[in-house]
Amino acid sequence: MSVSTLGTVSAETVEDIRAGLTFDRTVPRQLVHRASVTEVFLTDAAEVAADRFLVGAQWPRHHALYRPDASGRCDFMLLAETVRQAGILLLHRFHGVPFGHHFVFKSLDLHVADHPALQVSDVPLDAVLDVCVETQGDPRAGRFDARLEVSVTVDGADCARGVVSVVVVDAHRYELLRRRGGGSGPRRGAAAPEGFTRAPAVAGRQDADVLLRAVPDGDGATWLLHVDPGHPGYFEHPSDHVPGMMLLEAFRQAGVLAAADRCVITALEARFRSFGELFRPVVIRAATRPEGPLRLVATQGETVLAEADALFVRD
Repeated sequence: MSVSTLGTVSAETVEDIRAGLTFDRTVPRQLVHRASVTEVFLTDAAEVAADRFLVGAQWPRHHALYRPDASGRCDFMLLAETVRQAGILLLHRFHGVPFGHHFVFKSLDLHVADHPALQVSDVPLDAVLDVCVETQGDPRAGRFDARLEVSVTVDGADCARGVVSVVVVDAHRYELLRRRGGGSGPRRGAAAPEGFTRAPAVAGRQDADVLLRAVPDGDGATWLLHVDPGHPGYFEHPSDHVPGMMLLEAFRQAGVLAAADRCVITALEARFRSFGELFRPVVIRAATRPEGPLRLVATQGETVLAEADALFVRD
């Protein structure tokens, strides 16, 4: 569907629509499932053709959670969060998904193609996401599936590409899913027991944002995930499970530690397998390889929560 759509719209039409996008205010926060407007990075969206859209985004020069890397380039996880928000926005605004439905992300792939285009300057970066959407099912029914192909440009430069798959379910089906997985709702308390040693400083994270805790007698590639339901970033609004973006950041941090001198992430292909319960320990493992992507896995007991292949390169 997305491939055929690309050929039906002239380049001039696309550029006219792109030029009409605005970046002076964010979209309503409920359209991207955020409680705070400071966590909303999307500014506008327009339909190009059936199942093709342009989405405007503005990335702050500095954010409490997403900070430029050592070379001053935009945080990789800020791109991932922007792509995630675009999927939610488009399915609500243009595909009629009702508020109150739950978005269960199944996969997120993101590849950076042009690092210099992501260099943070003395003004916020304006980005445009070109998104093609494939859907299956009725958005107003109990279940709705969507796959989004995303191309990200900054100042006309193609800087990243991504693919997101999501299942949207109503409240009743979501409750059934959580019961089937053993979920019993949120409880206060960290999944990594107190007293465990915090991982070394990684990726410029402040202490409160370092998510990994050392496993006693560990091998240096196995960590416990520190889950703080009071964290203002990862739990910007209440959640009954470990947030997917927290797992992705934990993967990034574990990858930085495992990759050693290859410390800049340029690609991530993640699959979410099961909900992570807040009150049970989550183990993060990184399988090092001489070359190519690292294999990263998050488990809770015998259950795989998520797994990913991530490519790290020398800065």
